[in-house]
Amino acid sequence: MPGPSNLTEYLQTLSPGRRELFDRLIAEVSAVGTPEAISRLVFRAGQTDHPDYADAGAVFWKAVEQMYLRGAVSDGDLPVLFWGFHTLDLLGRRHSRGVLVTDRSLYVEGVDDLDAIPLSLASLGTSEIRIEGTALRVRDTPVDLAPTERVLAPDDRPAVARYLAAVIDTVRGTVAVTEPPVEAPATVEELVLASRLSSDFSLPSRPKDAKHLAKLSAKWKLPASDRPLASLSSATLAGVYGIAITDAALYSRDLMEDVNRTPLADITEITWDAEAKGFRIASDHRAPAVPAITADNREYAAALLTSLVRSAAR
Repeated sequence: MPGPSNLTEYLQTLSPGRRELFDRLIAEVSAVGTPEAISRLVFRAGQTDHPDYADAGAVFWKAVEQMYLRGAVSDGDLPVLFWGFHTLDLLGRRHSRGVLVTDRSLYVEGVDDLDAIPLSLASLGTSEIRIEGTALRVRDTPVDLAPTERVLAPDDRPAVARYLAAVIDTVRGTVAVTEPPVEAPATVEELVLASRLSSDFSLPSRPKDAKHLAKLSAKWKLPASDRPLASLSSATLAGVYGIAITDAALYSRDLMEDVNRTPLADITEITWDAEAKGFRIASDHRAPAVPAITADNREYAAALLTSLVRSAAR
């Protein structure tokens, strides 16, 4: 199942309470005065009145995809503003450079960076956003402003730092005064759907996935009393391998090996085991990684699996 292809689809994966907070954030951020000299490079979520670009929504979403979704440190962030620009690589592909603001973090990507640097909004001082020479610096991460010289005069660069600081203060203030609605804890399915590994998991609510889970349950001989909730698994000629979570336990199987089982109540935290190149479920239980797990997402996947186990145990 593919991930969201635009902001509207992304927001639909979030809870009603998170969507309500998003609406409040957008209203407050929109009220922050944007200096005309820097407005060409300001892209707000849901903006329909950009002064220069009719495709401002697409520019914003590309920044969300490249700077947040590709290397998210948490699921379900509310992206509200992108200040930045595009650069082209040797193949003519566009890359978002600049600062992406969410309700929890700042993602900063300089011209030469491969991945955006995430910074917690709670611990970031607005004085840490400043202009140094030809760069916008956020804490220790610089964004080279040389590519903007045609649209941003050197004398106007300090306005960028002041504007971003005002936006951050607004976001923090809005989040701080918002009383979170009382919501039921997220289910395993909700956590999977909101994650950036959604398409790599199998869920019983998806018809094609349901067949895969049924095959896994039969091949692994799971107890009939167990209700499969999700799996991160792959099928090969040698059988199905990976991880399956039921309402009673976490099961795993590597190729050519027996199924391993740990009751949910016995799992404290799932971590990545670099030596075993798999997940540490318990002291005597290691689970294999499937092709979807890479160096870029294995720590994220371990944290997600921990959340799924805790949800399944409730």
